Amino acid sequence: MAVVASEGVPRARHQLAQRLRASVLGPHGGGTTRRRASDVFRLGLAIVVVAVSIPVMRANSDAELRIVHVMHPPPNAISWLVTLVFWLGSAGVIGLLVIVGLLVPRLTAVRWTALAAVLTLVVCVLLGQLLGPSAGRPPADELAGLDTGYPVTQLAVTIAMAATALPYLSRPLHRAVSFLITLAVLASISGGQALPVNAVSSVALGWGVAAALHVAVADIAQAPRQIWGVERFTGRDPAGGAVELSVYGRDASDARVLAKVWRFVIYRDSGPTLILDRLQQVEHEAYLTLMAARAGVLVPGVLAAGLFGPSGDAALVTSVPDGPALAEATETDLADGTLDEILRAVLRLRAAGIAHGALGADTIIISGQGVCIRDFRRASAAAPASRLDTDLAAALAAVGVRAGPERTAAAAARVLDADTARGALVHLQRSALDPDTVGVLQGRKGLLSQLREEIAGAAGIELPELAEEKRVSWANLVFGIGSLIGIWAIIALLSGAGSSLEAIKGASWGWVALAFVLAQLPMPLGGLVLMGSATGDLPFGRCVALETSNAFTALVGGDVAVFAIRVRFFQRQGYDAADAISAGAIATTAWWVIKGLLFLIALPFAAGDFKAASGESGDQKIAWIILLIVLVAGVVAALVALVPRLRRLASSRVRPYLVSIWGNVKTIAAEPRKMTYVLVGTTAALLLSSLALGATLHAVGAHASLAVLLTVNTLAGLIGGAIPVPGGAGVVEAGLIAGLVSAGVPQDEAVAAVLIQRFFTTYLPPVWGWLTLAWMRRREYV
Repeated sequence: MAVVASEGVPRARHQLAQRLRASVLGPHGGGTTRRRASDVFRLGLAIVVVAVSIPVMRANSDAELRIVHVMHPPPNAISWLVTLVFWLGSAGVIGLLVIVGLLVPRLTAVRWTALAAVLTLVVCVLLGQLLGPSAGRPPADELAGLDTGYPVTQLAVTIAMAATALPYLSRPLHRAVSFLITLAVLASISGGQALPVNAVSSVALGWGVAAALHVAVADIAQAPRQIWGVERFTGRDPAGGAVELSVYGRDASDARVLAKVWRFVIYRDSGPTLILDRLQQVEHEAYLTLMAARAGVLVPGVLAAGLFGPSGDAALVTSVPDGPALAEATETDLADGTLDEILRAVLRLRAAGIAHGALGADTIIISGQGVCIRDFRRASAAAPASRLDTDLAAALAAVGVRAGPERTAAAAARVLDADTARGALVHLQRSALDPDTVGVLQGRKGLLSQLREEIAGAAGIELPELAEEKRVSWANLVFGIGSLIGIWAIIALLSGAGSSLEAIKGASWGWVALAFVLAQLPMPLGGLVLMGSATGDLPFGRCVALETSNAFTALVGGDVAVFAIRVRFFQRQGYDAADAISAGAIATTAWWVIKGLLFLIALPFAAGDFKAASGESGDQKIAWIILLIVLVAGVVAALVALVPRLRRLASSRVRPYLVSIWGNVKTIAAEPRKMTYVLVGTTAALLLSSLALGATLHAVGAHASLAVLLTVNTLAGLIGGAIPVPGGAGVVEAGLIAGLVSAGVPQDEAVAAVLIQRFFTTYLPPVWGWLTLAWMRRREYV
């Protein structure tokens, strides 16, 4: 009996440990760490939040002080409860995680949790030494009695430990810890242990350390071809046939979201509808695979689809025909009939309205049964024509890499009709292809151009050519530098009072920071205008990049160069010459029309604020020169309209483009979303530019009404755009200063405010505009 009892004690202890482990740990609590798709994103976001929070803390913003006033102090009756919640959600969580580690000493995550705590503590100490105990936050009466220290070490360490350990905890414990930490952050602000920005930045700090640790030490599943968010395994069934298992794990949703965001920003087509549920992703792939088979395409056979395992991972099991992928095919595998069959398979998908979304050398299999297409996880049903054309272009590019342009063109001539070939050629360029195909074509930039020419010649159609970009010449660069020198000369002339520099030095830097932010916002709004000015869909990220690069282009080449770059950009996105010029003209014209309308609307409200100045100051002389130049431009326009010979010359050159522009305008007008992009984007951008001028006025101790700001800003912009000076250098400044002075703003404050506003809107953005233009040229977007 004693022996039996003694044997039963270890067994009971083992069962108790198993039950305890199951109650506090997730299904993979003792397994290896796995890197999630969002770890790098989390790390980057944490770095941005911490970096941005430091100047915000030093600014001691009114918004933060108002939050503190609302939340602190708590009512006396519950002050003890707030303190208790703070300690439970910080020290209590740390103690809970330590107890879990002691109960399960062999848990792999315990080591990484402890390491995360140590690393976070070290980072907090280093930041405290570098930034000072309060991160440079100036003292304020409103903060008396509050802890202004940064980082809030207790919160940062708690977040780092929890973020490292949470993936290994059971779901109930996971939710309890997350809830306690959320309450602790709020309680720290209410109880005075942390200020709002300090607390948020400390949370981001701990979160970022955990993400960095996960990126550095996590295991990565090894596979011949790893797919982000999906693990693939291959094997054999009892009959010897090839079987493939695709597992959608915990990071599948992260990967899908980030891939969707990436494609939306970088590519014109963001791909199929976003699906976050893992089971639905598996069902989507299985459904599209079966639909492709129904369309007559050889695809892997779907054996099983559903959830399995304690983690509820979703999996798809398929049987794959034996044979090499196109990337591994030899010349003997790629007979002419095989090349034709690849294109016919794509045409069958096309006829069924199915876009594969990732056709390439790894998704096309050359088997004994025929050409098999696999991996329909990015596929979409009822796909638009552009997505179907992109599929065909991707297939042509993949075949061209393996079989050469000549044989690929010959196969296209045998299989494709002229219209289908033309649609594929429009998308057969690097910026319009799927990322997988682009990766295959790295280092072979001349292949696509040769392939397009060969296919167009074999099909007997005209190749859609891209207009040659007129690159920024040395003459234009010297002209831009000369304009910068000219503007400083004019400003020196206008600032005869000598107090403008002192006004800038004494400016309120909070208002200056606001002016900087407002001055940068028109660039993403300009991206919306570009999206609305063209038929079809354009990637928002590329449009914003183009408008950012135009800050440099406008300074060195003026509006003409901006228009040329926009036309080139549209052509690189697959538009023919007429449509590209039309879209560029619509975008440019929208800015002029909205400027004029805002000026006419604001002028009646601002008329009473303008006063005739006595004497003939320097700014008045320049204003008269500007008006004279505008008058000359008006006379030239009248001559073109009234002289028959000049009118015929202008009509023969401009009329074809006006017809195309009018056709595109009617097309865009039929889409409310496009019209909204154009109207709202231009109007909001001009309003923000005017508000930036108002912010700089407040910074130097002056002010003007919104009507005055709109009137002065739009009129100066119209004049600066009409005069052939890149960026309106010198001209716009003169117009702004003259307008503000006539509205009652003192000369010194007007000069100082205009200098700051134009520096933020015109002379600083070209720095990152040049970098963006260089990046777009490398990516062949312009």
